[in-house]
Amino acid sequence: MITLVVWLVVVFLSVTEGIEKNWIQKLTALNAPLRIQPTSEYYNSYYYNVDRYSSASNYLSKTIGEKARSLISDPYDPDFDESLPPTVHRPDKNQDGTLLDPVKSLTKALNALGDSVPGLVFQDVEMSGALLRLDLYRQDRVNSSSEVRSQLTNVSFLASFPEKNPSLKDLILEPTEEDLNHLLFLSNRLEDERRQAVLQNATIVELETNSDLWRIPLDLIPDGSSFSVNAYQHRGDISHILIPTNGEAASKIEKRNGRIFFSGADGAEMPVDPEIPIFSHGKMTLTVDSSSDMSFDVRTNLQANTLVGKVGLEGLAVKNAAFALKKEGVSPLWPFLNEENVLVLPKTEKETGILIAKNFKENGVRIGDAGYLAYSAPSISGSKEVQLPVYVCGFYDPGIMAVGNKCVLVPSEVTQAINGSDSAFTLEKSEANQVFVWFPKIGEAKKVKEALLEKLQASGIDKYWKVETFQEYEFAKDLMQQFQSDKYLFAMVGILILLVACTNIISLLVLLVSDKKKEIGILRAMGAKKRSIASIFALSGAFLGVFSCLLGVFLAFLTMKNIDHLVGLLSLLQGHEAFNAQFFGNSLPHDISPKALLFATIVTPLLALVAGLFPAIKASRLKPVDTLRSE
Repeated sequence: MITLVVWLVVVFLSVTEGIEKNWIQKLTALNAPLRIQPTSEYYNSYYYNVDRYSSASNYLSKTIGEKARSLISDPYDPDFDESLPPTVHRPDKNQDGTLLDPVKSLTKALNALGDSVPGLVFQDVEMSGALLRLDLYRQDRVNSSSEVRSQLTNVSFLASFPEKNPSLKDLILEPTEEDLNHLLFLSNRLEDERRQAVLQNATIVELETNSDLWRIPLDLIPDGSSFSVNAYQHRGDISHILIPTNGEAASKIEKRNGRIFFSGADGAEMPVDPEIPIFSHGKMTLTVDSSSDMSFDVRTNLQANTLVGKVGLEGLAVKNAAFALKKEGVSPLWPFLNEENVLVLPKTEKETGILIAKNFKENGVRIGDAGYLAYSAPSISGSKEVQLPVYVCGFYDPGIMAVGNKCVLVPSEVTQAINGSDSAFTLEKSEANQVFVWFPKIGEAKKVKEALLEKLQASGIDKYWKVETFQEYEFAKDLMQQFQSDKYLFAMVGILILLVACTNIISLLVLLVSDKKKEIGILRAMGAKKRSIASIFALSGAFLGVFSCLLGVFLAFLTMKNIDHLVGLLSLLQGHEAFNAQFFGNSLPHDISPKALLFATIVTPLLALVAGLFPAIKASRLKPVDTLRSE
């Protein structure tokens, strides 16, 4: 009974804690474990509002990032710019009379905090919104020589690309062979630079035939080779020849001196017109030795013959490829690492690369699909629609975000342009521009927050900024509290069930005491102390608890290592996925929680020891004379 309870408690606590860790990791991967939002004091301050009345700022409000990079804190020139309206408050100043700069002071505080928090990085992130429209060109499944066009339209949130995010590279899905095949299909539509980038930054290892029939170029067939074939005739003449990849056929062909000769079942031989197509019948894989533009040097085996030569992509697709993420020569069409080892989005002369959530990939979008972002901007006649050409350069895992899967990662100049216009899609100012702070030890978020607040208070800028840890995010706070409640609930239920299970020890030891009365009487008559007698039965209870605990932990270890099989069985019985991948991830946690292990190894022997005390006390109170007389 105790073994069963320990097993269940350790498994439940481990799974719960593992899910919480995965969920927190997804939550903080893009949102960061700590974020800093401007308050209404910031947006009402002279420091922020003066940009709209200053020619040096082009009469536009600046983002936090622009403020941080600005060389001067006060761009206003009273001798040149118009007079300030009374709604612009008087400027806050430092003790030396200079303008108080909340952004530069915040940057200084974060840099100082980085000295005591290893791995701390920060970046301002801007949010906006626009209409995303993509043109989807696909190969016609019926007629491979034609294409089908459709459109995808989606109102999307836009977030500036957080290149300083240390988790960003892990969130971005690497290009796949399916994406590469799509880029090769679109090669005729690509600019020369982009077409060149496809093959320069992707090493194709293997090709495969698209269907069971592939027309073999005659140059691939070496002289002296022979094949078993099936020949098909039309009006008495051979129309085409099939070479089966597996099995034998009635006829044969042989290549001699560059020509193909056919031998039928009767043994008669005749030359084959070079225009007659020869097809392989069955799937084939071709190993690529090198490539040049859209032609490939390949080798493969067919009926014990080695075919070597140059082929194009007609009838073939990429089966296996490797993708470069470093910038070498022409920039890849997907995110790459620049010379400073910073992940950046690609950009061509006409289009900007964007990252969209992975659910779009699951719905058929591919790298290379192009379109535009549409937003409204002021014009002489009122407003006009601005279309910014973009293309999909990759997909990312959005994890847990307040805006869900509709967030597109774009270069910062895109969000700045949209927020600087009179776009119909607007966000609350505090949500549109924030500072995200990342650091390795997420569990120390509260300590980092307190240390930062102390520095902000010392600089006199704490009223301008709202600092929140991931536990305080509005869209995640309730769920975080629920995780804590679930863990406490499981622990309390575990203790209660262990208490019930430990009553079995009391019953067992009481029976043992009754059975061993004679032995107890003899020991007492020989001078054994009550404490010694009590210790024997108390330690027996503790030993039972320890043994049951170890056995339960061992079973829990086996369960956690094979939990995917159990989940698969549960999914099969239910007829659908047992756990939602969006929330629980692709698989449940496999590791035993140290906290659950500590809980089981301390509480179980302790409760077993307490349970053993009751029979032990009863045994120690037995009188030797009465015990021996009764025997």
